[in-house]
Amino acid sequence: METANLYSVFLSIHHYLSWGVVLVLILAAGKAWKSLLFKNRWTSTDTILASLLTVGADLQLLLGIVLYAALSPVTRQAFNNFGAAIADPGIRFFAVEHIAMMVVAVIILYIVKSRVRKAQFNARKHRMSAIWYTVALALVLFSIPWGRIFS
Repeated sequence: METANLYSVFLSIHHYLSWGVVLVLILAAGKAWKSLLFKNRWTSTDTILASLLTVGADLQLLLGIVLYAALSPVTRQAFNNFGAAIADPGIRFFAVEHIAMMVVAVIILYIVKSRVRKAQFNARKHRMSAIWYTVALALVLFSIPWGRIFS
């Protein structure tokens, strides 16, 4: 398959899967805040949401790395002249900002999942999930190329 076609396929999958991850992240954060406020027990649904988040985030990160390192004409242009890329806000967004914030969001999801698994009390599990899922959601929403979606 031609590189341009492969790029389009990977970019489309990355785009549509991202909305699934955002939706699960919103559901998980909302459920965590609700469970914290109403002092609910940690349930299997909470564990499933955490697992869906990390699996979805892993797939997104893998697709993003393939796009970033091999297929994207934007990052290829950035790698050819990084100084000029940093000066161009559009190229800098994809070459530096988008990937950096998304990697941080994925790391946060893994840290939360690990710490929640080790926490003994429901309130602590829900508090950590609520706060850090919200932080990850903010990073993800801030990192979405909204201008390209709505243009």
